[in-house]
Parts: sequence; C-alpha cells; structure tokens
Amino acid sequence: MEQFHNQIDDTQSQQYFQEQTKSNVSLRLIINYIFADIAKRPRSFKIGLFTTYIVITFLGLLQCVVQLSPLIFLQLDESATGDTDLLYLPMAAENTSNYRLINMTDLHQHTSQVSEFLDVSPRWMFMCNLGKIGVEQQFRAYFLILDSQLEQSIGIGRRTDVDIINNNEVYVSETGLRGLNASKGDQIYLNFNIVQLLKNFGVESESNEVTQQLRQPFKNAVNKQLAMFIKEDNFQDKQYNIAELAKYSQSYLNYVKGIEATSLTKTLAKEYFRQNVRSSENYTDEQREFAYQVIDVMFERNMTRDAQAINNFVNRVSKFTTFITISQFEDGLFDLLIQINEFNINAQVHGGVESPKGKWTDALGMMVFMDYKNATEIFLESFFNKLDQVITDNKKNNQGMPGAISELIPVNDTQKWAKDATTDFKLQEYSLMANLLFKNRGEKYETPRIAKDIIIQTTNEFFTEAGYNYPVQITAPLGFTIGLYHLMKNFIENLLGVATMILLMLSVLLIYSLMIGDIEEKTYEFGMLRALGFKKSWLIVLLMLQALTFAIPGLFLGLVSCYLMNCLISMYVFDMSLLLTTYSIPSSALAFQISLGITMPIISNILPIKKALSKALRDSLDLFHRVVNDILVTVVKLEMMGISTNQTVCSIILIGMGFISYYVIPMNIIFQNIRGAIVVINVIFITMVIGVTVLMNLSEQWLERQVLKIILFIKQSDKNLQMIILNNLKGHGSRNFKTTLMYSLGLAFIIFTGAQFTLQAEFLDDFIKTSLTSDIIVFDASIQRLGLDEYKFRKHLEWEKTNDPTFIQDYTFSALPLNEIPGIPRFFQISPLAHFPRRRIRLLAIEENYLEVINYKYYYPTEYDSTQKSVQYLPNGVRDGVKDLYNDEGKLNIAKTSDVYGIATNNHAQSNYKAMLKKFNNVTKEEEEVDKEINVIIPEGYRYEDGVDVDTPALLRISFRDRGRAIERRLKIKHMAIKIPNNNFSGYRTVALFGEGLITMKDAQMLINEILNSRIEENKFNYQRAHQYFQKLPKNLTYGLPKDSLLIKFKRDTTKEERIDFSNRLRNYFTNDQIYLFDSITMTETSQDFFKYLELFNIVVAAIALILSFFLLLVSFIGNVRNTSWEIGILRAVGLNEVQISKVFVYESITLITASGLIGTIIGLVIATTFTLQIVAFSEFKFKFSFPILTFLTTFLGGIFISIYASYLAVRSFKFKSIASTLKGQS
Repeated sequence: MEQFHNQIDDTQSQQYFQEQTKSNVSLRLIINYIFADIAKRPRSFKIGLFTTYIVITFLGLLQCVVQLSPLIFLQLDESATGDTDLLYLPMAAENTSNYRLINMTDLHQHTSQVSEFLDVSPRWMFMCNLGKIGVEQQFRAYFLILDSQLEQSIGIGRRTDVDIINNNEVYVSETGLRGLNASKGDQIYLNFNIVQLLKNFGVESESNEVTQQLRQPFKNAVNKQLAMFIKEDNFQDKQYNIAELAKYSQSYLNYVKGIEATSLTKTLAKEYFRQNVRSSENYTDEQREFAYQVIDVMFERNMTRDAQAINNFVNRVSKFTTFITISQFEDGLFDLLIQINEFNINAQVHGGVESPKGKWTDALGMMVFMDYKNATEIFLESFFNKLDQVITDNKKNNQGMPGAISELIPVNDTQKWAKDATTDFKLQEYSLMANLLFKNRGEKYETPRIAKDIIIQTTNEFFTEAGYNYPVQITAPLGFTIGLYHLMKNFIENLLGVATMILLMLSVLLIYSLMIGDIEEKTYEFGMLRALGFKKSWLIVLLMLQALTFAIPGLFLGLVSCYLMNCLISMYVFDMSLLLTTYSIPSSALAFQISLGITMPIISNILPIKKALSKALRDSLDLFHRVVNDILVTVVKLEMMGISTNQTVCSIILIGMGFISYYVIPMNIIFQNIRGAIVVINVIFITMVIGVTVLMNLSEQWLERQVLKIILFIKQSDKNLQMIILNNLKGHGSRNFKTTLMYSLGLAFIIFTGAQFTLQAEFLDDFIKTSLTSDIIVFDASIQRLGLDEYKFRKHLEWEKTNDPTFIQDYTFSALPLNEIPGIPRFFQISPLAHFPRRRIRLLAIEENYLEVINYKYYYPTEYDSTQKSVQYLPNGVRDGVKDLYNDEGKLNIAKTSDVYGIATNNHAQSNYKAMLKKFNNVTKEEEEVDKEINVIIPEGYRYEDGVDVDTPALLRISFRDRGRAIERRLKIKHMAIKIPNNNFSGYRTVALFGEGLITMKDAQMLINEILNSRIEENKFNYQRAHQYFQKLPKNLTYGLPKDSLLIKFKRDTTKEERIDFSNRLRNYFTNDQIYLFDSITMTETSQDFFKYLELFNIVVAAIALILSFFLLLVSFIGNVRNTSWEIGILRAVGLNEVQISKVFVYESITLITASGLIGTIIGLVIATTFTLQIVAFSEFKFKFSFPILTFLTTFLGGIFISIYASYLAVRSFKFKSIASTLKGQS
C-alpha cells in the first residue's frame, strides 16, 4: 500500500512538473511571439502606444488641473474680496457707548488658542482726500494703517509687490499717482475729516448734526471729572460775575509776579500752599492728592504767563457778557475744538500699487496705506498743527467765547503733554478691524462645504474661548463668495468629463480596431498555434499580453509626461497664487491614470478575444474561405427565455431617466446641490447626444449615397467608379458603422460643447449688460439708503462733458423705490378698477433719458399706448417707452372729467395734499396735477396675473398698516415690456411677486408728499421717521427724491486706464464706504477672456480627437483594403490602374467622413439649440445662436483631410504589388 501511495505521489509530481514545464514553454513562446509580431508589424504597436500615451497624459493632466483649480479660484476670489479669511469688526459691548475699538492684545490671546488660526493683523481704515501741493484736483481715497511687517510674514497681500515701509511713507494706488502727476519720492498730503473719522467709531450722522450729537457727551465727560472735586449740585450752571473774576485775575497776576521774583520766593510759596492743603480738614484723601498735583503743575510752569492768559480771557469775556457759567465755558471750548474738523498729514510716496491683488478688495478703488510706525506721532503732530492754526485764528478774529478760550490754551505745552501721554501708547494694540488668516489655506477652500465647515468650527471655538458676548462680529469674505467661483469649477469639471468621455470612446474603439484587425490578419497563425497544442486559455493570455505590451509602456510614458507637465503648470499656479501644495500627481489622478491604462486595453480586448475563440480550427487554417461563426449562446438563451436584449436596455434607460427626473433632480433642488444639478443636466444632454446620434446614424447609408453623388457630380470624369464605391460602402458597412458612429458622436460632442461655450459667453455678456445696464454704474448699498449726492455728481459729469465732449454721451439717475423709503408704506398694490385681482408692485422713479443711457438692445417692449400721437424712437428703431411715460397725452383729468366707473381717488387725502402744498411749498400749479392719472410702465407678466394692460384702467392702492386705511390713485398704463435692463421685468406670471413699475420723478414726488401728509394725523412716529430721513438726504436733490443709482454711457470706445481714472474722479463724491462702482466693459472683457480659454481647451480636445480619429480611420481603412484585396486584384485585372484604385478608397473615405461629419454637426447644433432655448426660456433673452466656427472648421475640415490621408496610406501598399500577389492576399 505504501508503495502504491508513493507511486501515485511520483505520478502527480511528474504531471505537475510537466504542466509547469508546459506553462513556462508556453509563456516563453507567447513572449517571443509578441516581440516577433512587434518587429513584423510595428505600425499597430506604435499606434496603440501613442494612443495610450496621449490619452493617459492628457486626461491625467486634466485631473491634475482640477486638483489645482481651488488655488486658482481662491486667487481670483482673493483679488475680488481680499486675502482675509475672517474679518473681525468691533461691536459695542452691552451697556457701553457706541465708541468702540478692538483690543488687539486681548483678541490675539483668544485667537492663539484656536489651532487652525495662523495669526491676526490689526488695521485702521477710513476715508480721506488725496492731494498734492500745486495740483488743484483732489481724489477721494481710503486710508489704511497696517502692520506691514506682520502682514508680509503671515501672507496678507502676499501677491502685492510692496516693501516694508518706513516712517511717514505711504504706498498709493497707481491711478492716484497718475491723477496727481506724482511719483516715488514726491510729497503728497492726506486731508482727513474728523466727522468722517467719528463715523468709524459708531457716530452715524451728517456733518451738520455731529456738533449737536457730540456736544452733550463732551460736556458730560468734563462735568464727570469736575464733579469729583466740586461738591455742589448743578455746579455747571452756577453763574460767576465777570467783574469779580476780573478783580481776582488781576490780583492773581500781581501776586504771581511777586512770588516769581526769585526762585526762593516761588519755592516758599509752593511749600506754603502744600502746607495749607495738608493742614486742612475739609479735603478728602482723593481731593488732597489732586490738590498736590495741581500745585506741582502750577509751580512747574511759568505762573506769570498763565496768570496773564487768565486775565486776557476774563477781559475778553467781559466784552460780551457780565456773567459766565461752567456750561458756557464748555460750550465755547467745544465750539473751538470742533473747528478742527479737517487736518492734513504730509507724507512721502514710497511707491505705487497697480493692483491690490488681495491686499484689499478691488471694490474700494483708490487706496493709500502707511505702516503703524510712528503713526500716532504723525497724527498728533498734524492735529496740533491744525489746533495751533485754529487758536491763532480765533485769537485774532473770534470775539465770542471760542476766541476768549483760545487765550487759555498753550498749544506747545498741550502738544508736549499729549506726546508724553502717548509715549507708551501703541496704535497696533487697538484697531477698527482685524484680519485673520487660516493655516494651510489652500486646503480650506477645496470645496465650499469644507470652507463652510471650517469657518463654523473655528468661529465656534473662538467664541467658546472668548465668550459668546465678546464684542466683535466676524465675517468670512472668502467663504461667502468662494461658492460662486466653485460654480465655475463645477462647470469646468463637467466639461472635463465630456472631454474624457470623447477621448475614452475614441481610444477604446481605436484599440479595439487594432486588436480585431490583428486577429483577422493572424487567423491562420492562431490556427497553427492551436493545431500544435496551444490552448484557448493561452490564446487569451497572448491577446491580453499583446495589448499590455503597448498599454504599460504608454502608461509609464504618460505618467512621466504628465508629471513633468504638471510640474510646469503647478509652478505657474504656485507662482501666481503664492500658495504651495505639492508638485506630485494627486493620488486620485494617479489612480485614474493607472486604472485607465490597465482597463482600457482589457475592455477593448473583450470582443477580439471572443472573435478569436469563435473560429473553428478548420476555418482558421483555410486561407481562401473566411467565415464568421460567432458564439451567440447567451443571446439565444435570453431570447429562448423570452427576454429581449434591446427591450432590457431600453427599459433600464427609461427607469434611469425616471429615477433622475423624479428623485435626483428634486433632491438636488431641496439640498441646493448646485454641482449635482449641473451633473444631472449634463448627463441628460449627453444621453440626448448619444441617443440622437445612434438614431440619426440609421440615415448614414442614404446620406453617404447623396454625398457620393455630389462628389461625382463635381468630378464627372470619375463617374464610372460609382458602382464600385457603392459596393465598397455596402461591403464595408459593418466595419464603417462603428467608425462613423464614433466619429459622429465625437463631433457632435465637440460641436455641442463649442456652441455651449460660445453661448454661455454670450449669455454672461448679456447678463452683465442687463444687470449693470450701462458702461458705468454707481449705486448706494448702504443700510441707511441715503443715496448719492446727486448735485455734486451732476456738476462733475457736466464738467467731464465740457472738458472732453467725446467722452460721455449721457447719464441718468434713478430714485430709490418708494416703498423702501423709511416711513413710507411697503404695501403698494396694482389692480383693475374692480379691485380684483390685486398684486404687489414696487414703484421706481426714472428720468426721461433712461432708455437712451442703458443698453437698449436688451429692451423688449410688448405693448404701447396706441392713442398717443407724438412718439420718439431709440437709435435701434424701437419706440422709446420712457419718453411716452413723460407724455401726458390721453391722461385722464379726474377733477374735470366725470368718473363713469364710479371710482375716484381719495378726495380727503387730495384735500390735505392741496392744503399742504399751499402751506409748505407755496405752489399752486401742482394743484391742477393732483387729480390726474399717474403714468406707469409695468412688466408684461401682470397682464396674465393681474388682468391689466394698456387699454385697461388700473388702480394703485397704498395700504397703511394701522387702522386699515389706504390711498388709491388712478394709473394710466402707458407701456408694457418683457425686459428693461436693471429692472425686475418679466413676461411670466411670477413677476407679480417682485415686479417693478416705472413712474416719473414728478409723480413719485407727488405720491410721497401725499403719503406723508395723510400720515400726519394717522401715525406720528412714521411721519417723524420719514421727516428725519429726508432731513439727512444730500442737498439740492431734484424733486427731493433720494437717488440710489447713477448710470453713465460713453460716447466712444474707452481704454481701461481712461475708465479707471474716470472712476476715481467719481469716487471723490462718494459719501460712504458702501457706495459701489462697477465697470461693465471691464467685467465683460474679463468674462470673454475666460471663455476664450475654454474655447481654446475645446479646440485642444478636438485636435487630440482628430489625431485619434486619424489612427482609427487608418486602422479601419487598412482592414477594409485587406478584406477587399481579392476584389482589388480583380479590378486591376480588368483594367483599373493604381490611381483609379486609390480614388475608389479616397472617395469612399470622403463620403464616410462627410456624411458622418454632417450628422455629428447637425446633432451638435440641434442639442446646442435645445440648450439655448432652455436658457432663453429662463432668462427671457431673445434667441441668439452662436456657431463655434473655429471649432467646426478644425474638426470638420480636419476630419476630411485625415480621412483622405488615412485612405491613401491604407491603399498605398497595394499599388506596387503584382495582380497575382493581390489575388492571393499576400502581404
């Protein structure tokens, strides 16, 4: 038994050894065969290697760019909003006054406890006027005090080319230097307004009210100190006789002259006073200490000079009053100090800043900044120079209390005291704002979700450490706006997804064609291998290794090239953003490349392996009879089971579309997943492209015949080749179908994406022009809504028009919507005369030239008042509806016309309004206007939602919340429109939720006056609120209405520098830091540059697709020529020469590519048009299709050229063979 078992073990060992030997021999045979095949047929290897290389390199590089894109978008966001991650602003603590600062020492102590915080830098910022001696023009600019060394060390403004600046040096925006004709080393001055400075400390008031607002707090602060030593009630109102004070002052003067006769008498007098204080029992310890300090100060100074100043003060006061109180003295002192409203700081220009690049936000415009070094001394010196000037002037010219008090103020001594008192004061220990940066900032903004989470986490940690009542408020400028830039990132990622899909389809089909062509060509060789004992499993290994022989080297070369290119791109991005991550290929991109390089040849080999194994051995060895005996067992089984493959695929597609429509899209809407929504939309459009392409490809053969007829109609001499070409097209149908389908699909995607880029560039351009509505727009976004200083803006713009008549064509103002004015009801409703239906509307007053200034090509009117005779037209031939608004033709005068509908306006309110006009305005002419209808322009959507139109009388109802009362006014709808730029107009019913109505300035003034007059009796609080608001408005407003926007249109083409300089001149009249100016021309140019890069990317994708298509066509045509070699030999035997044979295949290739190219182009245009119509449906812009001409010419004409060249290369080898060799199919 043991021998038997040993014998079995020996047998198994021998069999295992034989199998191992066979495996080694087979593997060695496979390797030798593969290398021999590469040496014999190098073209297939080179094509496969190049395909793998270019696809791996390009797609991997795209993934690397996607990983770098957060840095690019972060840099763009920083340029727009600044480098600050968290901005700390002071907030008044509970039970404290509005005067507030940030304690930087305390803040730094708390921020250092948060691990993700890098550091925090203090800043002071306020407005000033920038000027130069000898230059009349001044410019309004922001003045910034910062710690330049700290900001440079932590990276605030890291991309701004500035140095650490020294004492009394400033950096100035280049636009300011150009305006002042200044350069480095020049002396400039900065003019500061104390009232404006106080606004940064919480004082919100106009200049004429600051005096009254600050007077009492100033007196209270002085009285609080005096109350510690004067123990009397109402001591500030106690009257002192000037005559008695004059006697005392003269006696005191004589006394101090005596004690200062010698130093000994002065010393003895000082000791005498101290002894009296020491021995007195009427003093508290605190009062006694204060008395000692006063005595020391008095005797350290020149007492005779001080006594003479007191005597001069009393003598001057005696000239205008006989009694004086402490309160009067405080008033005089305040009146003196408030004259120091403006003072100048002289500084030297250290350099210019062309662009802030994140040092501060672009929206601030012109900027001047200096370092904290000696900033306190510089400000105090400038302030006391101004004080000296004011004191000297009041001594000479002011005969009142300020002039008398000026005798008491020793400017030099006060300045010395202030400098000594502020010796240890460091300005950087306090600030008006603090800028904080994160550690590893690039990682924090990879996605908006990460940014949001880190901001929430770190701010929670900060307030947990500092306390929830810590008196600061935190904003995250970058975190708030980074999502807008990531929308662009999502769009680009979808674009890269489409490009990846196109190139993958082409590369997979190309490798498949290579492998299937090799199998067909090597059928006999595979048959011989199998006849010699080669197993089918080893044949599979052979085919897989053959594919990997070009996939692995291509993958390696692709990774190396991708790494080198990524290093160059990363170097550029890092240098541009000054943020550093890594130069290596990201792990996700590396995994994508490796998986792509391995799976792409494997997937491409599935069908070739199946075809290789489906050949019977006898058929493989038969050189003269080619049969196809594919194994279709699976399909037969499914059909026998009653399952259709086509039905299954269609069912899965329909289920998928239904799931996307009913679940995925609503889910993205609910969770506001913009990225997911964009992906879904692109998936839908991609499936549309694929489905339409497959469907349209059914007409490929018919279109091929038509194209061939056209070609041969042009080339009549080759008409005799028509039947041969048609037979070739029919015989090569199955091979050509795959090629033409993929070419049509790729071209359709390229045309679709190219048209999409062009369309979105046009749409963004339209959006900017309709949103900003003119070349330059200035608007007030402040909470107070006090509007623009219309008078100063008008005065300056008229100067601009006179100075350069070719520069400005026109400008216009629009008023603040009536229901946004404080004290005015917010419920304005429009309805037919029957009061139903009634919908809300916002009324906005515009000027008569409004449409002439805005981009009127986006003005889409629908209906005008047909009864009006005199009309005017815009330059584009469209009737000017705003001119109609100011035309009173057909306007119903209710006071003189019977009201046939029985509905009139509020007569009681009209009576009050007339009385008010007489009382306050002394006008009688406007009384005739009060009963007339109000002309209005409304959106087209109100026609369907509210039942009103141009021919329907309408009512305006202004509802008061209290007592349910309302004012009603008759409306005359002069015009309706779908879109008016810069206004909420639409043709859809939903406009009734947010729509605007346009009225004249005069009617707006009348409505406001009527509302306020009716509110006098009804709601005094709201009336007072509105009255206070109108008192704060800038002076000399037309119609007394606050203007919140200014639109300016240029007459000629302007350069960017001209617009920047003009914008800075306008900024001189900005009254607060929340007035913004936008240059729509520059914004449009920026967006167009962005889409030019995208179009260039699309062309690169098209070029790579064309290269892959060339090899695909070459492989396909070589297979066609090889399969028809016998027919070629017959044709040559019956008399066709080499040129005619070449023409047959060239015409065939042109026919195929032209037909498939037309199909792809038509599909791309149809889908792009569908996409355009979708955008038009939402945006209500006019349909405008932009064809990507450059992309089309690159792909379509390039496709024809490569088809001709590929067919020529395919047939070239047969031109020099003998007819016998061709008939035998010998290579």
